[in-house]
Amino acid sequence: MNPQKVKNGPNFMQQLNKKKHVDCALSSNSESSDDEVDEIVAIKKDVQKQRFSVSAEAYGQFNKKENFKAKFIPKSKEQSERIKQRMQAGFMFSALNDKEIEIVVGAMEEKIFHKSEYVIKQGEEGNVLYVVDTGELDCFKNYGKGDIFLKTYYPGESFGELALLFQSPRAASIIVKSDKAILWQLDRETFNLIVKEASIKKRQQFENFLENWDLLKEIKDPYDRLKMSDALFEKQFKKGDIILQQGQKSNEIFIVEQGRVGVNKNNQKLFELTKLGDYFGDQSIVAGTVESFTYVAEEEIKLMYIPKKSYSSTLKEIEGTLMKNIQIKYGKYL
Repeated sequence: MNPQKVKNGPNFMQQLNKKKHVDCALSSNSESSDDEVDEIVAIKKDVQKQRFSVSAEAYGQFNKKENFKAKFIPKSKEQSERIKQRMQAGFMFSALNDKEIEIVVGAMEEKIFHKSEYVIKQGEEGNVLYVVDTGELDCFKNYGKGDIFLKTYYPGESFGELALLFQSPRAASIIVKSDKAILWQLDRETFNLIVKEASIKKRQQFENFLENWDLLKEIKDPYDRLKMSDALFEKQFKKGDIILQQGQKSNEIFIVEQGRVGVNKNNQKLFELTKLGDYFGDQSIVAGTVESFTYVAEEEIKLMYIPKKSYSSTLKEIEGTLMKNIQIKYGKYL
């Protein structure tokens, strides 16, 4: 079975701070765009001198959550579901719970643009962000010697968030590439109070877990532990969902956050993983072998995970301990 919901890691604010000089540098589901933008920024070193202060608006009385009432724009059920599907594609909305997702979906407003039309212009004030529903849009930035193409945005990606977070004008221009583009627009207040706040809370939650995870006790430098929070992601599974199948290789190391995971071999249940911090998927990533067990959600569960691509910069430091633990955990069943 497939997981019901996939949530990306809480690296939202870190990525924003890293890229805050380029409004469209943050593709919500594209890794290659980050490399492209970094290359351009490296060439244009003068751009790095820009500094934006976080808008005091986010902390003022006007934006206190208890006084905030999100706007609500009626939509069809099909529209709401489509927005949720698009939101799942990007890290920016990854930390939202179900109630917060409903608030954000309710506040979004449909906007239609046509070929060659500007959605945002570099230098203008920005009060909204956009999520792409349909169509393609190109991003350009003028460093003083003409426009430089940065990337193309596709359905599910978002842009314009930096102007909402930092007291700065739009740092790039977005132009419609396709014949037509349908976008969902979100206002500054809803974004700052719902989306940003949830991302910060999720990051703090992950950092608290890592500080106390026994597996990391060998790592003495607190910074080396906490930097792993940027590599942590989250998935939810329903009762009966197969998380990992015996005989297959995993692309993640999963960590139990909430709920029970059954460990089975040859259709026979052996034991359960129930404690916060219990982990699996290490056979594939650490030992390089296929999984010897099938892992099944015994109830509705929540798991954190570290992708294989992040292993070398996170857990590889304690690879000796991980290898030893494979024998301790599974030796008698292998």
